Amino acid sequence: MVQLLQHLEPIRGLRRASTETQKVLDDLKVILAERLRFDTARVAILTAETSLPKGIAGSLGLDSLDFIEISLGIEDRFGLVMDEREDLAPHFQSLGTLAGYITGRLNDG
Repeated sequence: MVQLLQHLEPIRGLRRASTETQKVLDDLKVILAERLRFDTARVAILTAETSLPKGIAGSLGLDSLDFIEISLGIEDRFGLVMDEREDLAPHFQSLGTLAGYITGRLNDG
């Protein structure tokens, strides 16, 4: 029985990480609604795969000012300072990449 539980521990860790990322994703949707004044019905249908930057077909079409506003929302909601010297573009490609980045930073402590 102990071996079975030890075998399942990584799966529980993945589920916990997945739950944390989903919570962050939900918080990002709130930031979009509050900071960028997105309609709540529109925000409700967004997924982790939703692209953020303008110029990508089917994306939310966000520009640099929108990303600054989202960064301020992240700082307020999660207490994470977004370092302007760091290349954050890869993290802002989709809601999922951004949620993963935030979750990682929160877990790094």
